[in-house]
Amino acid sequence: MGVRKRLSKKKDGGGETAIAASSVPAHDELLTGRTPDGKAFAVPKTRDMLQSLFNPVTPKTTFDIITLVTLSTHMVVALVLPLATRRAVLMAGFAFWRLCYNGGLGWILNWQSSRHGLVALFKRNGWLDPNRGGRVYTWLRSELEAKMGPGYSFEGVPIEFNVWLLYRQLVDLVLLNDFATYFFLCSCYLGSANDTEPWHAFLRIAGGLTLLAFNLWVKVDAHRVVKDYAWYWGDFFFLVEQSLTFDGVFEMAPHPMYSIGYAGYYGGSLITGSYTIFYASLAAHMLQFLFLSLVENPHIEKTYERPPLAIQVIQKSRIRRMSAPMSDISDSARDTTASVGDACKVSIRERPTSLWHPELIVFKNFDLLRASDVLILLLLVYSVGVPLCFWWAFGHSQLVFVYSAAQCIIWVLFRTLVLGLLLRKQSTSQLITRWYIKHGGDGEEAFSSWRAVYNTATIMTYGSFGLVAMITYHWGDADFGNLILFHTLGLLLIAFHVWSSRSVYETLGDFGWFYGDFFARDSSMLSLAPPDIKLYYTGIYRYLNNPDKVIGQAAFYGLALISRSWAVFALALLLQTCNFLFSKYVETPHMEKVYGAQIHRDSGIVRTVKKAVNKSIGQSVFMDEVMYDVARAGNSETKLPENMSVASLLASTTKPMKDIFLETKDLLSTTTARLAERTLPSELTKLDHAGEYSIKLISGAAWRASGKGVANKNAKNVYYLGESIRVGWQTPAGHSRRDWIGMYPVTANFSNQITTASSKGCFVYTHPDENLLAEMVVGDSIFASSVTGVVKAREGKKSSSLVEVLQGEALFSSSALPFKVGTYELRLHHGGTHAVLAQSKPFEITTCDSASIVRLFGADTSVDSAAPDPSKESELDELEQLSLALLTIANKAFAVTDSHTVGDPSSPSVDGPASRTGGDVVVQTDVVEPLDSVHDPFSLSEVLEEKQARRLGYAIKEYFGVEFASDVLIHAAKHGATVHDVAKRILEARQALSAYSLSTIKP
Repeated sequence: MGVRKRLSKKKDGGGETAIAASSVPAHDELLTGRTPDGKAFAVPKTRDMLQSLFNPVTPKTTFDIITLVTLSTHMVVALVLPLATRRAVLMAGFAFWRLCYNGGLGWILNWQSSRHGLVALFKRNGWLDPNRGGRVYTWLRSELEAKMGPGYSFEGVPIEFNVWLLYRQLVDLVLLNDFATYFFLCSCYLGSANDTEPWHAFLRIAGGLTLLAFNLWVKVDAHRVVKDYAWYWGDFFFLVEQSLTFDGVFEMAPHPMYSIGYAGYYGGSLITGSYTIFYASLAAHMLQFLFLSLVENPHIEKTYERPPLAIQVIQKSRIRRMSAPMSDISDSARDTTASVGDACKVSIRERPTSLWHPELIVFKNFDLLRASDVLILLLLVYSVGVPLCFWWAFGHSQLVFVYSAAQCIIWVLFRTLVLGLLLRKQSTSQLITRWYIKHGGDGEEAFSSWRAVYNTATIMTYGSFGLVAMITYHWGDADFGNLILFHTLGLLLIAFHVWSSRSVYETLGDFGWFYGDFFARDSSMLSLAPPDIKLYYTGIYRYLNNPDKVIGQAAFYGLALISRSWAVFALALLLQTCNFLFSKYVETPHMEKVYGAQIHRDSGIVRTVKKAVNKSIGQSVFMDEVMYDVARAGNSETKLPENMSVASLLASTTKPMKDIFLETKDLLSTTTARLAERTLPSELTKLDHAGEYSIKLISGAAWRASGKGVANKNAKNVYYLGESIRVGWQTPAGHSRRDWIGMYPVTANFSNQITTASSKGCFVYTHPDENLLAEMVVGDSIFASSVTGVVKAREGKKSSSLVEVLQGEALFSSSALPFKVGTYELRLHHGGTHAVLAQSKPFEITTCDSASIVRLFGADTSVDSAAPDPSKESELDELEQLSLALLTIANKAFAVTDSHTVGDPSSPSVDGPASRTGGDVVVQTDVVEPLDSVHDPFSLSEVLEEKQARRLGYAIKEYFGVEFASDVLIHAAKHGATVHDVAKRILEARQALSAYSLSTIKP
């Protein structure tokens, strides 16, 4: 619940974020809320949930009554039913309410976050509108006024706030029943433990009560910080103008409401001594983390940390429009081309190979065709695989154990002590860098070699530990309950280790992960260095100063639990001791020398404990009162030759299964189509003027480039990959406002009357009304349609009667485009169904020669970008032409549709197609392209999303004949690669491949 990471943030020097701490508003101070459309309002105070529910004097709403009835039902079940029955009923009830929480409430929040779905539902049905709501409106208003009290005005707050209040009551219903069923379930399992000694029971119960008390403190302290607004996910509905001091429990752990805030689950498990309660608690806690990952974190990121790409692109476009007249934009377009020749020759820092081909980080970025990766794999096989095979084949477990333990000790000592000594010498005298310079290398090569050695030692440490664990694994006749418990705890420790390591890497990046600040004090010295090498405390470092020293060996203790081996435990203890020595004698002295006063003396957890001690004893033992808003360094960060015989064998083995799968899929699709043809089309016979529905393609760049001659009429139905496609449509004036046009491969559907395939987001509503537009969010492509006029048309060829029809134009762009070469068709559907009213002729999406890209797309004026001047393209050399072509293609891949209602104060006033019929909402649509110059980074904020990376990689492959993996582009974007850098890489790749595969490289 509540704010999990709702931080008021500001940008710091190096693009990192720092917490903007300020005082919490006074208790009697009203907050100012702001709806998604920018309307400000005073946020009324809300009542305490427990008081309003259990206080007999407070008026009860319908939701309150339902909540009290369900709680009473659970109590009756726990008191009346036989033990076995009530255990089963309460377990089913707990599972139901937990799924309602994480599944039901999570789905609603995700819908609200992505599409304003819940608010749009109320707007669409008019439930909170006095003119349309009827009895539902009267009932809901009385519910809210009874819940809020006399200081609340129903009309004085926006609909978003009222919907949130209703959602709060649903949350109270679910959460209270979730807690009650868990409490009564635990009561059914009291006394399940088989304690052999009285002191065992005492320790178990005392530990459980401690965890329950800690859980209660976490909840109370978290509510003190976040208040009701964030406790009930208020920022999914509206934002408040407020800054919070995230202290207390928020300095102890990330997402405390979801992590340590569920310690009570394990307290209940200890008190009952039941494995059933423990595993039910563990499953519920995992569901909570799933809720956090799929619902909370995406919303937090786009609201507080990094806005979605669409918002960034549109904001950049609006700033560009407002800051320069249209004539200046034209001049800048010409200047872009004119300056490319000179600008491309400007000396920029050469990009190292690691920018394009990221190096190995443990096993991340593993490449089976890279020599160093293969050698590491062979070393692991010889060191771990061969001893295992020897043990399985010949026995001699004692000999293999001695070998594996000795190997593990050697790798632990090498990784911590030997490499630690080298790193200490590097800190004091730059030993490694001097060595490479002496022998003809440089600092870049020294750091690269260090990364390879350190990563190899890390992999071998993990591998040798795994070998010892497998050799010593034994359980014999151990109790089955203990067997499952120890394996569960061991796997949890391994998962915790993986999470902590990923968190450290995400905070430090490649540079910090490999101790880059031992090799460079300035960002210009190493290519992987961040713009400013400073100490930042973000991510996991906000809670622990050195996570690797404290929790970095959790996986090895997990292996000790799973293998039931004291030897593995001793080795894990040795590793942690060596890591402690490494931190004390290598890391800490270097950090103090380089960063000085930036270092925090105490971690977030220690600060919280000291504050609690200060409060309890009334003395100041908390010495580190100075807070630095800084964080640990770093903005982070082929295939095998085909064996024909093996490939043939695999193909012959898998082909029958593939055939069966495809035949079954075709049969199901055909059956679905036949069933649908007998049902939905009957609805079409009831439509008036069904013959007046039609759609027609509007020719694109291929038709314009062909000269629009009769001989080139086939070009009318050809579009280039990434090009926006315009479609003319016609419908009767009384058509459904939910009619929509979808784009499909021509072979995707088996029927002309019903569509059975998914459009995969490639659709546009023809004539959306206010109800549909209530779900419109920034960057939507599905509302890019406009009415261009109302005309009289003859009803049928032989009829003399005239009917009124609407004519309009729809635009398929950005996410509504199928970014893949192929043959497609358009289908006009009726009223939100898949019943087909009209189809277009098939059309082709293809590519052109890379040399023609600027000329063909340069004349496209339907987009907002500073396009280069095609007339000056002949003056440029090959690299410069390729850079301009790639700039054009990247803009097509990253284009964003900006649809907004005209008259919206947040929207710019521009000329363009808009839908305006009598009383309609007017919608303005533009296609915005983010890049202005070949020297722009080809990603915004050095972050390239997976979808955009796949699009750009596919476009490069189709237009330029060079294939880049999406991971390569994401890694290059992270390090600020520009369009010119990527173009240079494409040119080098084409030159490398041209001598052997001329037929695959496009001119």
